[in-house]
Amino acid sequence: MDNTASGITPMSPPPLAIPNSSKVATLQAVDTTLQLYVRAENFLNPVLPGHEMWNCTAMAFLITNQDTGRKILFDAGARKDYWNYSPVTAERFAKGVNVKGLKIDMGVDEVLSRSGMDLGGLEAVVWSHWHFDHIGDMSQFPSSVRLVVGPGFQENLLPGYPSNPKSPLLETDYGGREMEEISFSNEKRQIGQFRAHDFFGDGSFYLLDTPGHAIGHMCGLVRTTPSTFVLLGADACHFAGSLRPSPYIPLPDEVSGLAVSSSPCPCELFMGCHPAPSLQEKRTQPYYTASTAEKSVYVNPEISNHSVRGLMEFDAHPDVFICLAHDPSLFDVLPIFNQNPTAHINNWKEQGYKETTKWRFLNELPRNGKAGRPPLVEGFWRDGKRVDVSMAMKR
Repeated sequence: MDNTASGITPMSPPPLAIPNSSKVATLQAVDTTLQLYVRAENFLNPVLPGHEMWNCTAMAFLITNQDTGRKILFDAGARKDYWNYSPVTAERFAKGVNVKGLKIDMGVDEVLSRSGMDLGGLEAVVWSHWHFDHIGDMSQFPSSVRLVVGPGFQENLLPGYPSNPKSPLLETDYGGREMEEISFSNEKRQIGQFRAHDFFGDGSFYLLDTPGHAIGHMCGLVRTTPSTFVLLGADACHFAGSLRPSPYIPLPDEVSGLAVSSSPCPCELFMGCHPAPSLQEKRTQPYYTASTAEKSVYVNPEISNHSVRGLMEFDAHPDVFICLAHDPSLFDVLPIFNQNPTAHINNWKEQGYKETTKWRFLNELPRNGKAGRPPLVEGFWRDGKRVDVSMAMKR
């Protein structure tokens, strides 16, 4: 357990106003098997010496309404045959715009099928947003599985390739199946700072309107017991160091459970790389904000930073556990569906998963200008072998 931050009084967050309900959904964490090594410049601001590149895993989630058995998949990782994305996306890989290392062993459809799950039993796949590492290969799912997307998706992103040669999507990503676009425009319900859509209609799972990163970006809020929740943060921010420390959760005097030491580490070890000017700010402000670079992955960094401030309020709530899609520490701690198809994380509070993962992102940060951890993957991998980019992208 972390020690408190001496001399710093945490701010009290405003109430979240989550509606009461006795209805619960079972939440399961799925390893999409995607490993990425990406440039920090287009994701994180500022770029810290020793953290010019960062490790990026990807997690998806199965959500099952316990009363009705209705089952959905929140995000779908990347497609295994990444060279078959639309030409626009494939060209970005070939040019090395962001990705310097990429490996994927199985598509999420394979992960689920190999567990014995019938993909036809899925009601829907929810895309938190349309980027390649979240949409999977929908052509591998039965046409009965509908696609759920966020506001503005159809107007701004359809049609896909080949009808639109400049589209980042393929027509096979959505064609031949029902599509539901959550507009939020008629939603009167607000949870925290975000408009909320009650997906199952019983308070067990909400979609939250969290703009800034990409058109139609949404988070999920799963009721794991009548009084506890997991917030599926998707790419509202890409790195937990964009969420913490915060005015509500200051960096404590000592941090335990880190790779650098088996005993608690003094917070000073992780303050040298923090860009804030004062010690107080280093302990109460996150390391990063959204990238404002020319090729930033954030369509609106200012709005994205506002969304992250909203997430901080959830993060400060003792009954809410935030799981960002690209947080490697989750894979170290959470029980994963791939290894045990009956594993779930509904008991996250009892198991202490929030406290165990809260500061593990510090493992990734530089110390004395040197990377905190080595790359998860370097170069492009295809059929279990590292290949050059031209071979990787050969159709």
